[in-house]
Amino acid sequence: MKTAAFALAAALLVPALQGATPMPDYTPAFPTGAPNDAYAQYFTGQSYLARLTEHADRTGVPIANVTFEPGCRNNWHRHTGGQILLCVAGEGLYQERGKPARHLKPGDVVEIPPDTDHWHGATADRWFAHLSVECHPETNTNTWLEPVSDADYAAAQPRAAAPKHLTPREAALARISGRAAAGDLPGLKRACAEGLDAGLTVNEIKEALLQLYAYLGFPRCLNANAAFAQVLAERQAAGKADPEGPAPKALPAGADRERIGREKRAALFGSDPDAPEAEWQRFAPGAEQFLKEHLFCDLFARGVLSDKERELCTVSMLSVLPGAEGQLASHRAAAEHVGNAKAALDEAEALARARR
Repeated sequence: MKTAAFALAAALLVPALQGATPMPDYTPAFPTGAPNDAYAQYFTGQSYLARLTEHADRTGVPIANVTFEPGCRNNWHRHTGGQILLCVAGEGLYQERGKPARHLKPGDVVEIPPDTDHWHGATADRWFAHLSVECHPETNTNTWLEPVSDADYAAAQPRAAAPKHLTPREAALARISGRAAAGDLPGLKRACAEGLDAGLTVNEIKEALLQLYAYLGFPRCLNANAAFAQVLAERQAAGKADPEGPAPKALPAGADRERIGREKRAALFGSDPDAPEAEWQRFAPGAEQFLKEHLFCDLFARGVLSDKERELCTVSMLSVLPGAEGQLASHRAAAEHVGNAKAALDEAEALARARR
């Protein structure tokens, strides 16, 4: 029965990762428009076009909203009259021939001189939209050139600074936890692959993703596991054998889960396990019970990850969760209490939030 249930969940989740068109990860300020089929031959990936000015023939200022799915970019090209890009949503890239790529966010303005070879598009894991303003339209013509190579596109991606205070394994756990908590499945897949290459075992990554349910819920947890399953299948097909690692431990029959959880929480936060309950604990006894029995007992008792690593994962998850500032501060204190340095936690938060 469990196997059938998992198979059904996988069947529902995996298609969303394998070619179904996702919705933009922002609220569009302008119409997205129709698929940009007329110019598809000059794009890698899917773009959309919405012409915004109805009377450009009279005003002389044609403006269109161009939307790029994650990974989409146009070919190298040039305009005889130049172009202006007004970035309105998501995250994008712009590069001129022979110069470093520029990372674009809403509010950025790009002024492209005439006859300048360049390209623009979305980052690998985020949608992007900009308004395209055609300069000198009466004489402005485009010349389309070669596609942007995969290597040049990969080199243009924004990257977090290399960690100085985290080990490669810890840095990988921070990235995995942050991308999973954010629901960034393409970024999570890259983080999982990097984690395996950094020495994490399959079961260690599974534990980090399982812990996600306690802070972000089962939808994030299940989607993250489906994405990780794809990573493992792709690596296996490429001939890579990733170690499973030690299996989780099981609690002994009849274990006092409430007591185990209470003592574990006290050990993490440096408190007295028999201290009187706080007002919120008395107000929400159900939540208090689940915290002790499911989170601090069931999850932490599984082993595989150390207490130090689990709290590092928790800080990374909470750092991308809006409205969880109080819980983040509390778990940062716990993470330091079990051996994580403050500078390492700062680094973990930056890695968790970075879209790569």
